[in-house]
Amino acid sequence: MSKFNRIVPTALIVSVIGIAGMLIVPSLTGRDRAQAQDGHEGHDHAAPAPGASGNQEHDHALRIPVTKEQVTRLGIKISRAAQGILRKEIRVPGEIKLDSDRVAHVVPRAAGVVREVSKSLGDRVQAGEVLAWIESDELTEAKLNFYAKEAEVGCCEIKLPRAKAIFENVAKLVALLRKEASEEEIHKHDALEMGMYRGQLLTAYVAHRAARTVHEREMSLHADKIGSGQELLAAETALTQARATFHAALDMARYETLIAYTEAAQERQVAVFDAVAAEKRLRLKGADDKVIDALRALVPKVTGLTPCLCDNPNCQEGKLPSVAEALGKDKRFAWYALRAPFDGVVVAKHIALGESIEKTAEVFTVADLSGVWMDLAISQNDISAVRQGHAVKVTLPDGTESEATIGFISPLVATETRTALARATLPNPKGLLRPGTFVDADILVPSAKETVIVPRASVQLVNDHPCVFVWGKAEFELREVEPGITDGQHIEILKGLLPGEVVASVGAFHLKAELAKSGDGPSCSHGHAH
Repeated sequence: MSKFNRIVPTALIVSVIGIAGMLIVPSLTGRDRAQAQDGHEGHDHAAPAPGASGNQEHDHALRIPVTKEQVTRLGIKISRAAQGILRKEIRVPGEIKLDSDRVAHVVPRAAGVVREVSKSLGDRVQAGEVLAWIESDELTEAKLNFYAKEAEVGCCEIKLPRAKAIFENVAKLVALLRKEASEEEIHKHDALEMGMYRGQLLTAYVAHRAARTVHEREMSLHADKIGSGQELLAAETALTQARATFHAALDMARYETLIAYTEAAQERQVAVFDAVAAEKRLRLKGADDKVIDALRALVPKVTGLTPCLCDNPNCQEGKLPSVAEALGKDKRFAWYALRAPFDGVVVAKHIALGESIEKTAEVFTVADLSGVWMDLAISQNDISAVRQGHAVKVTLPDGTESEATIGFISPLVATETRTALARATLPNPKGLLRPGTFVDADILVPSAKETVIVPRASVQLVNDHPCVFVWGKAEFELREVEPGITDGQHIEILKGLLPGEVVASVGAFHLKAELAKSGDGPSCSHGHAH
């Protein structure tokens, strides 16, 4: 079923007054019929020249004189043709549905036991509001794993700075020893952290210097013919060994400290990655920022701590926090909250206190009803006229009206119903549009361009040809037209009539009836369409 909506100015309807002339002739004479037929045989059917008036008189046009008495008796009224756009309304059935883009199926983050249920069916919820509390051993494992990984990061935070310091300080000492700096300059670095490499390097350095001193003394004695050649050879051998040991110690110290520093950096990076992954897994189990921060606070921060020097064995100074004690104070350590993902209404609930649930269970459904979908079934005969962006009006059972725009048209036609799906999103701030409600909707399809508009009753079928009665000088001219779409009250005239021409709008069917009484069955299809 279709109906139409008019968006053009209402054509002026006036009573035909002051019409003078003869009564409608019941029938045409034989001579008149012959003249009309002869005239039509040779008539030019081309459109009138530009600027020609639509009510231009033709010698062979069929005209119907009228009198004032006939106007009163037949109730004839006329209207002036206007130019405008008609908007066709296609009525289709529809159904209000949930906007699936704003529907959330809340499932448990981890399997467990339901300890508290905070919301019921139909309750309004806000984003982040607690729906239920679940106790889960999976959450406990995830928390402990996160704590362990954070502790590893803490250890790496100690190892890495120390490895870096040893690497840099050993490099400084090696540079001093290579250039044989003074003891005073070397002793300036005594406070720097170097681990075992300080002793190794200084021992090799001192041994090398001692061997060199002995070798120099043996060379002097040998030159003075005091020392033997065997003693000099032994001193040279000892010097060579000491030099090799010294340089090997230098190279080994640089290499080992570099490797230790690199491994410490890599170990820290891996520990950080593991901690981040553990945090992600913990959040997937339902932990929030508050839980994460609380667990991270339990990790001991030993950097910069000074040892306890008191003799009291019960001294609490420098004591690290007890994880077991800290966790034992939280009775909800294994609990996590199911929360609403956005503002909405609980439209489904499948959860009960004490119930054991799996993480695949759909326990709550939350829907945002501030906007709903309206699915329309468009007949295959009307699909070609409907486009995305067309306006649509819907009337609810209580008479409430709402408007929206078509945002989606399915490219497929259902084989069972031979209809295509069109969808519009309707605002629903007050919640009056309830999903599941069947509605009637009107799709507003505008015409392609401005056309001539006349009242629907102006167009009459004469011998199966659409015609209008155009008012002229005390008479009506029967003229064939090409109609377009109609909104029920008005109709487009695509050809045959110009804006401003005056046509019979009320009582036109009386003119048609009077014309039929002539018994001639005249037709308006002989080329008088403009």
